[in-house]
Amino acid sequence: MIEATCETVLKRKAEAGRNLSGGGPVTPAKALGQALAKAAQDMMKLPIAVASAQNGRMSLSEVIDCLPDRALLALLEGPEDGLGLMALAPEVLASLIEMQTTGRISRCDVTPRRPTRTDAAMAAPFIDRVLGELEVQLADDTAIVWAGGFRYASYLEDARPLGLLMEDTGYRVFRFNLNFGEGAMRQGGFLLALPAEGKGIPPARSARSEDRNAPKAGPGDATAEWHARLQDAVLNARVQVQAVLDRVSLPLSIVLGLKTGAVVPVSPGALSRLRIEGQGRFVVFGKLGQCQGKLAVRLIVMSNEEGTERAEVRPHPRAVPELP
Repeated sequence: MIEATCETVLKRKAEAGRNLSGGGPVTPAKALGQALAKAAQDMMKLPIAVASAQNGRMSLSEVIDCLPDRALLALLEGPEDGLGLMALAPEVLASLIEMQTTGRISRCDVTPRRPTRTDAAMAAPFIDRVLGELEVQLADDTAIVWAGGFRYASYLEDARPLGLLMEDTGYRVFRFNLNFGEGAMRQGGFLLALPAEGKGIPPARSARSEDRNAPKAGPGDATAEWHARLQDAVLNARVQVQAVLDRVSLPLSIVLGLKTGAVVPVSPGALSRLRIEGQGRFVVFGKLGQCQGKLAVRLIVMSNEEGTERAEVRPHPRAVPELP
């Protein structure tokens, strides 16, 4: 009796797991839907479900024609300077902002408006998280070649510059109608367009072809394979770094009065001693300069002893006299 009961319980758990994953192979569209749901749940405790989905190939002009009205247009940068596009309809953007500011979705209707730079800054972490989750879902799929490596780059106030900024080529386009909150409190459109001809790195499973006639790998070979795949994943990960010119401390009254053309004094020698930081951590010092008419940073390579000594020097915020 006990064995029969345990078998029934295990069977129900297995069936529940199959129903949750949806069953069948994970397609790019299904992976994107799961990435959206996981990112929203982990970051904001916001339930998201895909009400309807369409995907296929489009030209750039077709992508522009089917963009939602008044959507936040986020440019995505990918491998070899490839550009993609993610469009969040006003209902989607409003839901993300409301969850971050009030912790809940308002029952009021969303008034369409032109997205601002602040909207883009609040949506950017969610966009990057969705793209990162999509990479995880497709890590062993050949689709990772065109779906992987993209992150938020900037936003556009309207769609007019897209014809000049993005390459006139074919795109893989995913259009979703999303439900937000328990009981689908709100619905909104979502679009993701990525270059159809991917320039990313193939999955490790397909990059290393297996020889059927080769002898079976032993425990040592399996460990080496695991280390090689881990190394590939780490070295191919994208890391965002920042060049910090200086840090200053200003009264809030002065900050609120800053306008174009205002001068903020910096420390002497700041141009020759920038701090390159990643995720808030010091990496290396650099020097501000130019390269082909653009601002550039030259990294300063130091010995271990000198690097350790200088890395420990962390500039503290300093008072700055009132701006003219």
